[in-house]
Amino acid sequence: MNAPLPCRGVLFDLDGTLVDSAPDLWGAMNHVLAARGRAPLPLDQVRHLVGNGARTLLARGFWGEGAEPPSGDDDFEAAVAEFLDYYRVHLVDHSRPYPGVPETLENLMGRGIALAVVTNKPERFARSMLEQLGMAACFVRVVGGDTLPTRKPDPAPLHHALESLGVPAGLGVMVGDSVVDLDAARNAGIPVILHARGYNRGIDVRELRPDRVMERFDQLPDLLSFSASARMETTCHN
Repeated sequence: MNAPLPCRGVLFDLDGTLVDSAPDLWGAMNHVLAARGRAPLPLDQVRHLVGNGARTLLARGFWGEGAEPPSGDDDFEAAVAEFLDYYRVHLVDHSRPYPGVPETLENLMGRGIALAVVTNKPERFARSMLEQLGMAACFVRVVGGDTLPTRKPDPAPLHHALESLGVPAGLGVMVGDSVVDLDAARNAGIPVILHARGYNRGIDVRELRPDRVMERFDQLPDLLSFSASARMETTCHN
């Protein structure tokens, strides 16, 4: 059995890790596709496209899983704007935290662990989602895909979040669900735990060789070794 990872701070991805948000991303995607006379995509397909931000998600919805956002395409940029306008209004129509998320976040906070979100979702959307789902108070810092000039898998968002938490890299852990999160953690030089039931294009995350894998969110505390720190009595969800 692998030893627990030393930890004083945890960085969480959002979509596919903390929150099952694919249903509302799916709705926004199909809204844009329908407005352009295109056939809708099935939900399971959209689940496999999430993780690199709205522009990449939309490009893959238009042109296939390997597509990348074009440069200098006014029609595409108009579609991105329409997607974001629709998604902003329908952010949490059907999105919900995965089972065990609120209780596990409270468990970690009660052990004195500092928490942050590092996502490729625009920061304003990430903050709004966390607020509407009653989880915003859990996190010291939210780093979105537009917070810095670079985003995951670049290590800068992870380093920025750890600095905000006052946690050295040697005691930080990334928790995500995809190869983007794994690459970001590797680039930042910190361990990574992947959620086996998140969004990773149908790939078994064990094939990516993360430091640890969790099948259920409530398994997370057992994968971490907590350094001595003040406990906090807190509730971070409604």
